[in-house]
Amino acid sequence: MSNNKCPNCGESVKGFLSNDLIQQSKVDFINKHLNQNKEAYCTHFSCSVAIFSKIAEEYRKQKKEMEDRLKQIIHFIPVITSPAPVKWDYNIIDMVTAQTTSGTGFITELSRSFNDFFGQGSNSTNLKVENATTLCKADLRIQCVKMGGNAVISTDIDFNEIGAGSTNMLMVCMAGTAIKVTDMTNFSEGRREIINEVIELTEKLEAINKEQ
Repeated sequence: MSNNKCPNCGESVKGFLSNDLIQQSKVDFINKHLNQNKEAYCTHFSCSVAIFSKIAEEYRKQKKEMEDRLKQIIHFIPVITSPAPVKWDYNIIDMVTAQTTSGTGFITELSRSFNDFFGQGSNSTNLKVENATTLCKADLRIQCVKMGGNAVISTDIDFNEIGAGSTNMLMVCMAGTAIKVTDMTNFSEGRREIINEVIELTEKLEAINKEQ
């Protein structure tokens, strides 16, 4: 790129009121869809905005199928507690956070007898906690991919009670660091393919949602 102008539309990408260049992952997405090899695109309406609008129109009819497929494979995006995975080469992107709240009758359940702790009530609570945790992980993964990443590291999870008695709620909070693994040779070939599919589906759905 030269003269601080967008290689695609020629608009300025320097200065307070100028446009910004879009993420490299979105550049790759546009190039792949249009079978082009542009160096970059910017946020000007006639540039990436108009392109994404055109792409969105083409993919809108497939939205339901893409959403269903993404739900099936989103868990392939790693969410781990390790702060520095061994042999991973990566670039740090930003923090991602997620929260979910659900009614549990949590205090009531924990105050039951020892025998009841292994009964249906406890199983119900555990299921709610598991579902809330799964939702938070999915949220972290989607945020990460939207930022151009493909994994979340240094993940922390907290459980908090809100309210009291039978009306209390359980809040699950998660936070981690979104990264982009630059060398994915440590992942299996199958996992690499599915992670790339997750990224592509997310970009297609994001293009659609921006036009609604």
